[in-house]
Amino acid sequence: MDRRLYGTLVAAPVVAVGLYAYYLKYRTKNRLFFMLNVPIERAVAPGRWRLVGLLVRVRNFIYRNTIQDRLWNYIEARSEEGNADSVLAAFDDYCYNYEWTWAIGDKKAVILAKVVQEAKPKMMLELGTFLGYSAIIIAQNMPPDGKLITVEAFPKSAEIARKIINRAGYGDKVTVINAFSYDVIPNLHHDYDVETLDMVFLDHFMAGYVADLKRLEKGGYLHNGSVAFADNVRGEGSKGFSEYIRSSGHYECQFYEADNGYTEGMSDGMERGIFKGADMFSGETLGL
Repeated sequence: MDRRLYGTLVAAPVVAVGLYAYYLKYRTKNRLFFMLNVPIERAVAPGRWRLVGLLVRVRNFIYRNTIQDRLWNYIEARSEEGNADSVLAAFDDYCYNYEWTWAIGDKKAVILAKVVQEAKPKMMLELGTFLGYSAIIIAQNMPPDGKLITVEAFPKSAEIARKIINRAGYGDKVTVINAFSYDVIPNLHHDYDVETLDMVFLDHFMAGYVADLKRLEKGGYLHNGSVAFADNVRGEGSKGFSEYIRSSGHYECQFYEADNGYTEGMSDGMERGIFKGADMFSGETLGL
């Protein structure tokens, strides 16, 4: 291959990323550039998560902060302290008009709210806090005396999630734990005074859904009637979740069709399983 052609092919992606970075920096001063960026991100999002991650890293480098910081700054400036609806509205506005994020978004929030209302959980576990959007939805729709423990592996996300949840007025109702789910689950009894869970929402590392659900089963944390509810069940990494709860014989299942958060036409789904197998796991110890 001609050296000049080879050099061009190698340099082109680097130049493209650089130009995009300068464009991002300039767009903060021009609403038109914000408007152009959103369809670009939505176009690359379906099935191209690595590219989306690269664009996020470019923005982080240019702005010298993180997407978590940028979202928090926007919410703090455009929401009312203690008003959860205004916090969620600012969250949605930012994600629809400025930067796409991995939050569940307003469409899936309707489904989550309905499932929580039906389950009426007094004690609930969420795996995968991200920035607290779903935690706020859960807190809004669980009983007044309900408690939510939400687990986030990434320190920065956990830090900002606490700020957003406190801003929404649910700091006393929601406990954010910065740890990995497989470290938290075995210690729920001892460290967090959890006997059983009325509901668990899985929205973290998709490949870990089944393993963590089995940890909860074998640890005796699920009683008959406990709800296991999972997001992104059509994702490549989480396909085993639906297969497991449908074939295990321990759950009464229902699938919910839903677009992925802050996208149009990007088909996804959520699945609920009502646990019926507590007797099968009685007396077992956590061995995973």
